Amino acid sequence: METDNPIEALEVPENTMIEMIKVSRTYVPDITALSDISLTVDTGEMFFLIGRSGAGKTTLLKLICNMEVPSNGLIEVAGYNINNLKGKRLAHLRQKIGVAYQDFKLLDDRTVAENVAIAMEVSYKNPQAIRQTVRDLLEQLQLTDKHNTITGELSRGEQQRVALARAVANSPRLILVDEPTGNLDANTTERVMNLLNRRNKSGATIVIATHDPTIYQKGNHRILELRDGQIHSLTRSNGS
Repeated sequence: METDNPIEALEVPENTMIEMIKVSRTYVPDITALSDISLTVDTGEMFFLIGRSGAGKTTLLKLICNMEVPSNGLIEVAGYNINNLKGKRLAHLRQKIGVAYQDFKLLDDRTVAENVAIAMEVSYKNPQAIRQTVRDLLEQLQLTDKHNTITGELSRGEQQRVALARAVANSPRLILVDEPTGNLDANTTERVMNLLNRRNKSGATIVIATHDPTIYQKGNHRILELRDGQIHSLTRSNGS
């Protein structure tokens, strides 16, 4: 239920982190990216979106983080209608959401360390704590030797890992990840998923859009398959 204080709701979330009710997204002139999507993601859940390219996975993630607004329907994040939030209230909510975009959206003229530190600097974290967090994340993702490298000089796989490190750096309550392993080998994919699993065990809600079945076949996760902008199936993995 929506209250007057977005800070309070985000610090003490209820059992539901994401609620979507009959959500559609249509683009001019008449292109339907999503149609009549109703979905609930629990607080602390790791949830997977699958489907072919163009199925609507990226659009759904953009709606959740308010990069786009729905043509119809209701979207609540941490108990708030995200499309009704403005100004400082919306800015505060976005600080609690980490997003690793499929096209990375890195600052290509800044170093790897500077890109990862940005989210924490916006939240006025202690500079020493920022430096330590950056070092820890780069070590976990096997990027320690790229600390001072300009991100525009990195390979796509390296940029992908930097984008993920930036998304999780500020310890967000909600993490949205778009195709996190598309440019990675098996060993690096395992490192990425280990990082996301650790964040999930620490309480973060994580939504992952992916083409890679190897990252959701193990474990016990709900999997939403989209086809042509509609829900085709909602199942649960039962791998070990």
